[in-house]
Amino acid sequence: MLRRREVIVGKCYANNARKVTREVVAANHETVKFHTYHLDTGNSCSSPSECAKQEFMHWADREVTPAEMASLQTQEMDALFRTTSQASSWKALDHTREIDPAALMVIQKNGLNR
Repeated sequence: MLRRREVIVGKCYANNARKVTREVVAANHETVKFHTYHLDTGNSCSSPSECAKQEFMHWADREVTPAEMASLQTQEMDALFRTTSQASSWKALDHTREIDPAALMVIQKNGLNR
């Protein structure tokens, strides 16, 4: 259980037994909205969840350390990069780009298409 009675938006809190962390995305005096991550892997557990502030404070053992927070962010960014790089390549981007017809007219009019 958290000793401090304050839950801060943007901070992460951990449950040691479950090896899970929750990132607070919104909070008021009654409820807390959060994203849940596995502390060991940094993987997201699900979509955002919400619970009573008292329940959240009872669940949380401690605030996540700066090193744990950096690990979560690094792993999340790595996953995002892998997904983005697998879904697209330069060749695929080249074939899907579109040029504004008005821009083509300017290019042709000014003889810039040589």
